[in-house]
This record gives sequence, structure tokens and C-alpha cells, in this order.
Amino acid sequence: MTQYKYIVLSLIVFFCVGNVLAQSDESEVYSNFERNYNTLLQSYYIKTNEKLHHRSYSGTTYGNHLAKETSDEEYQRRLKQLPSPVPLVYNSIVKNHIVYYIDRIGDRVGVMLGLSKYYFPIFENILDSYGVPSELKYLVVIESAFNPKAVSKAGATGLWQFMYSTGRIYDLKVNSIIDDRQDVIKSTVAAAKYLKDLYSIYHDWSLVLAAYNCGPGNVNKAMKRSGKKDFWDIYSFLPKETRNYVPAFIAATYAMNYADKHRIYPQELSRPLDLINDTVIVSKDIYFGQIEKVMGISVEQLESMNPQYKMSYIPGSLGTYALRLPFSEVERFIELEDSISKTDKGRYNPYNLTQGGSLETIQSDDGTTQTVYVTKTFTHKCRTNDSWSSIAKRYGVSVSDLRSWNKKIKTSRLRKGTILNIKQRVAVEKKKYIPQDTQEKESIVQEAITSAENENNQVEKITPKTNEKSVATQQYSNHKNKKNINTSTITHTVKAGETISKIAIKYKVSENQILKANGLNQQTARKIRPGQKLKIK
Repeated sequence: MTQYKYIVLSLIVFFCVGNVLAQSDESEVYSNFERNYNTLLQSYYIKTNEKLHHRSYSGTTYGNHLAKETSDEEYQRRLKQLPSPVPLVYNSIVKNHIVYYIDRIGDRVGVMLGLSKYYFPIFENILDSYGVPSELKYLVVIESAFNPKAVSKAGATGLWQFMYSTGRIYDLKVNSIIDDRQDVIKSTVAAAKYLKDLYSIYHDWSLVLAAYNCGPGNVNKAMKRSGKKDFWDIYSFLPKETRNYVPAFIAATYAMNYADKHRIYPQELSRPLDLINDTVIVSKDIYFGQIEKVMGISVEQLESMNPQYKMSYIPGSLGTYALRLPFSEVERFIELEDSISKTDKGRYNPYNLTQGGSLETIQSDDGTTQTVYVTKTFTHKCRTNDSWSSIAKRYGVSVSDLRSWNKKIKTSRLRKGTILNIKQRVAVEKKKYIPQDTQEKESIVQEAITSAENENNQVEKITPKTNEKSVATQQYSNHKNKKNINTSTITHTVKAGETISKIAIKYKVSENQILKANGLNQQTARKIRPGQKLKIK
């Protein structure tokens, strides 16, 4: 009997551990969804809708018809009625995901149903044009919760959650100015191509979904270890998150089709992403702030419709770039494009630094302070597995620029210990003081102590009467003997897509000032997350 007791006890432990692991697997899928959805709530169109913005998202039951009270037979019957290239298998794992979507986050499903009126026609048209089943549009529910600016812990970005390397393979441009992974059209085209390529390998849409989540290498490894070629046969050999990826897709398909059976209905957005919109090709360098000033379309609205532009800036002079606008504003934009590009160019263009260390000065509205953006050069010591592209991505520069700054290094493969020069823009704040006895005297410029302390940097002196600029070289070490500038501290809440560099430019301070004020370094600065609080002096 004792032997049987040990066997029974072992089985109980085995099943308990298995249950805990299953919950852990599911929680990863759920946490990804919650993180992306919470970021979605910060978008312009959600915030401007009073009904949605003030709703309590507590995760409590939304509908009166609970999913957990629906019979297994009814689930099987409903799933069989849905056309799908992915076999809509029903089992306890799938049911757990259905209960999550219906009973726990029914309010969120209602919002996604509202957003689907805008996104699904776009997805269906593109997927169909590439010979990919349109039903795969439900992938976006579990990938990003319809959030174009979604970013996973691993760095996957956009509606279809592309990693940097995969995105580049499918022509998605990513640099310091633009991220095509957040472009609705381009990212969907890339997803269609990628899904089609995966299908040519596996000829099974369930395995295609698994490979889309964890990569073909992991799926091939699971098939080799199991000796099987069916998703449910290789289930236990897949990475934890991928095991629940296909069940989550089946549950999302169910929820988006049968939500009304559980009294969940589409939330009507007051302005659902301007359903009537159009795209224009921009041929000038234009900032969203310039469009706002001339046309009255807010920067936040433009960013919501064009999430791919990381700096709220379109480099139209450098290539073919598109701008999505409300349909009623397209003709007016075309007529005003020239004047928009010239409006307050100095104010909206803090990034336009020419080579050779030229400075761009931006003056405050009251004329008492001004920010100068200087190009600062520092070094990077290569580590194992560093490459030209990985370093360029890390510092938000292009590979061609990185190579041009390091012309002496001819090899395509970087060795550990190689020193590279990196150029970055640094904001230097200056305070202007004009003596009371005369307005004609040359301005005395007192520069704030910045990260460039003890280095030689060129700064501009401005003569108010003639507005002529002369360049004087001053050493920052002299600032120690100058009077301190009065400072105040404010708190900035990090938004999705923001970086230390972008925040520094916004507040006209240096990156180092932000790093020091918040106890950050170059490594930890790259890991800031939406919702994080930063002190700005």
C-alpha cells in the first residue's frame, strides 16, 4: 500500500505542477495583451471618447451570459460554423482562453470590436491580395490588441509585432525618424508576405501561427523531437508562450464572432480613427507642429493616424513618404504644403544639424532663454556579437552614417574591443541677459552646465541690434565660476515610443541632465517604459 501511496502522491504533484505551468504559460499571453491594451487607452481617439475614457476597466464580468456557463457542446457547434484555415479545435485549454476574453475582459473586447470596423477592411484587402486567408486578421487581437504602437518586452513592435530583424527582411524601415512596423499598411503587407512564406514551409496554418510566434527554428526543433507534424502533437515540445498562442487565436476568433451571444457589443467611437481618410505623398520636410499651426489638425491626432513617424517629422525631401489625413483635409494640405514646410521652420526643426558642428538655436517665447543643439562625439567599445547594424540600432543612427564616422575600419565584421566613434545631438540651454543701461550692448550668454562640461564646444553670441551671429569658443570649465541658473524640477510621464533623446529635445535640456537627475546610465536609459516617471530639471 505504501508504494501505491507514493505513486498517487507523485501523480498529484505532477498534475499540480502541470497546472501551475499551464497558468504561467497563459499569464504570459494575458500580460502581453494587457500591456498593449493599456497603452492603447492612451491613444488620441480613445481618450477623446468620453464614454470609453471614463469607463472602469476593472476586469470584472461584462456580459450577463458567462462563457464558463456555456456548454462544451455549444462551443463546439459555434466553432464548427466559422470558416477558418486554422482548425478551430475545442478543448479545455481553448475554453480557458475563451473564458478570459468573454468573462474577464469583455469590456476590452467591446472596444476592439469598435476598432475592428476601421482595421479589418484594411487587413482583409491586403491579406487577400497576397493569397493569405483573411481570417488571419484575428492575429492582431492577440498580438497587439489593435495598438499600432504596441511594443513587447522583447522589442517586437506594431500591430503585427515584428522584431527588428524580421521587419528589415520584409522591407520595413526602422531608424531614428521612422518605424514602418507601426505603419498600418506597410506592416500588414509585411505580415502577409511573412505568413505566406511560412505556409510554403509547413503547409499547415496552425504550424504557421506557431512559427510566427516563436520562429521556424523552434517549430522545426519541436517537430524533430516529437517526430510529429501536427500542432497538438508537438504542443508540449514548443516554448511556453507558443503553446497557448494557437489556443488564444481560436479563442479570439470565437470572441470576435460570438461576442453578442454574451451581451458584448462594439463600442462606438465618437471618431473611429477618421474612417473617411486618405493618404498623400509628402515631398517636403514637414513637422506635425507646422501642420497643426497652419491647418488646425492637432499633433496628437496626426500622431495617432501616422504612428510610424517617431519624431512627428516627415523627411519628405529624402524619399517617398506618405501622410494619412482626414479625407476633408487632403486637398487643402496639397494646396498649402509649400507654406506649411516654411512655417516657423526654426522652431519646429531642432534636428536639422549640418556637418561640421553647426548649431541650431531655438529661442523661447519670452526671449530670455534659448537652446542650442550641438553634435557631440563619443566612443563605443565593441563587445562580442556586436555588428554595424546592431550598434546603429542601439544609438538610433543609420549604418551608413556609422560607417562614415569610422572610415578607417574597412571590415564588415567588427572585432571585440574595436573602438567606434558615435555622433549624437546634445541640447545646451543658454540664458540671455541684456544689461539695463542699454539695449545695444552685445548679449551676455550664460550657458547651463551640461554633459559637455570640461569639453570645448562652439556656442553662438547674438547681437540683438544687428541680429548678426558670431561664433566664440568657450570652455565649460569656466562655468564653475559663474552664477548658477535658477532651476525647477518637473515630473514627466513617459509615453509609448518616447526615448531619453526625444524627451530631452522636448524640454530643451541635455540627455545627461535627465540621466543624472534620475540615476540612469546609457544602458538603463534604453529600458524606460510607458508610465515611468522622470524628473526634469
